Amino acid sequence: MKQYVLVIDEGTTGTRALIFNQEFSVIAQSYEEFTQFTPSEDKVEHDAMEIYDKTVQQCRNAISQAGISPNEIACIGITNQRATAVIWNKETGIPLYHAIVWQDSRTGARCEELNNSPWGMKCKMATGWTIATVYSSLMIEWMMQNVPQVREKLLDGSAIFGTIDSWSIWKLTGGKTHAISYSNASVTGALDLKSCTWYQELLDYLGIPVACFPSIMDDSGNFGTTLSEILGAEIPIMSAIADQHAALYAQGCRGAGMAKLTNGTGSFLDVNIGEQCAVIPEGGINTVIGWKIGEHISNAMEGYAAVTGSAVQWLRDGLGIIEKSADSETLARSVEDSNGLYLVPALTGLGTPHWDPFARGLMIGINRGTTKAHVCRATLESIAFSIKDIIESIKENSGQGVTDIRIDGGASKNNLLAQLLADILDATIRRPNSVEATSLGAAELAGLAAGIWRKEDFDRAVTYDATFTSHMEDTTRAKRYSEWLEAVERSRKWIKQ
Repeated sequence: MKQYVLVIDEGTTGTRALIFNQEFSVIAQSYEEFTQFTPSEDKVEHDAMEIYDKTVQQCRNAISQAGISPNEIACIGITNQRATAVIWNKETGIPLYHAIVWQDSRTGARCEELNNSPWGMKCKMATGWTIATVYSSLMIEWMMQNVPQVREKLLDGSAIFGTIDSWSIWKLTGGKTHAISYSNASVTGALDLKSCTWYQELLDYLGIPVACFPSIMDDSGNFGTTLSEILGAEIPIMSAIADQHAALYAQGCRGAGMAKLTNGTGSFLDVNIGEQCAVIPEGGINTVIGWKIGEHISNAMEGYAAVTGSAVQWLRDGLGIIEKSADSETLARSVEDSNGLYLVPALTGLGTPHWDPFARGLMIGINRGTTKAHVCRATLESIAFSIKDIIESIKENSGQGVTDIRIDGGASKNNLLAQLLADILDATIRRPNSVEATSLGAAELAGLAAGIWRKEDFDRAVTYDATFTSHMEDTTRAKRYSEWLEAVERSRKWIKQ
């Protein structure tokens, strides 16, 4: 009997394959990091072929670990890092350039140029996104201007574009399906939210042929079947949903007003706003399609801080003050507070609501008593302050308060971080027993399309192991947030000086 769901979770730093049973339990998983290429401080790239090869290997590892036959897998669900742009030759299946990653900021000057023109507001109202370096469309434009082969092949129709979900689906189906889900399409900076079609006016202006873009499909539905020689059986791919959207779905935030915060490489706050698409012109808050299932579209407001979990990785790999990321909690707890130290983790610029690709990381308040423990604690506090920036902008520009948040992602295992979030956000923070909500969301949507589960079944899929509430006085919170905002202001536009 086909009773298992295989999930491919394409993250920013690695690929994970998980196998879920019908009780929503993970019975096997396999993970491997892939190479981060950083040719310069503003560039982050991936090798799409490496990602695909490791995807196949992790799937095979998980199937073997589970001790099941590929024929027992009912379907595959895919969830992925968003906006990362891949362009490949559709005849050979070989990428024409490294994938440009969503964290990349090489298009910063172009973003500033467009935002200072009528295109700034036009794009925001059409796509729901402030023009920013995360726009896949601007990554494509850059490749067309700087990689002659990309321009030639896109214009003659022999090359195609996709995000990591599109790339994975195309490879797994042997080139039979060139598609993208609505959730992923809404994060490319190339989708018109009102018509749910590619934003042809912008693409024409950028000189990008719309024919290279994938077909847009429901997040829960049939994306084609894998070639039997890849995983040992022909397995239908029944969902493809962007990672943040998958977590929003799995955390049970399927009704308007519910919010989740995913703490991974970056931190993403998403608030479900229901079926009405409401683009907020001010405040740097984005509007995305949460998911489309059948005739129903759920929309969300979103803000993200690009460097949060990766700031902890920097403490490990850059400063060398911790041996592993989990040590950050122990070291930060060794001091009562950050001793007046603030760290702005703008290692690749600032995201919501500032959208400043020219900002850079800053530590201020250093004194003779500052230790590595204070630096570590200030780093964890910076994650909470970055999310408070987003929440304050949502409240100011939409009137929507956010006081109950469900957290997931690897960094959410850190109890001190969870408490700091509760204190600084003045919110109730709920953490599920499993923080792998992204993978669960992809599994749920795949199983839904395959007929394994009904929507009502998902209410029992998530249980919570901890709830955190604020212990900070209002006056202390206000003072510390005011100081944080001053530190952020001092970090802005740094590399233009």
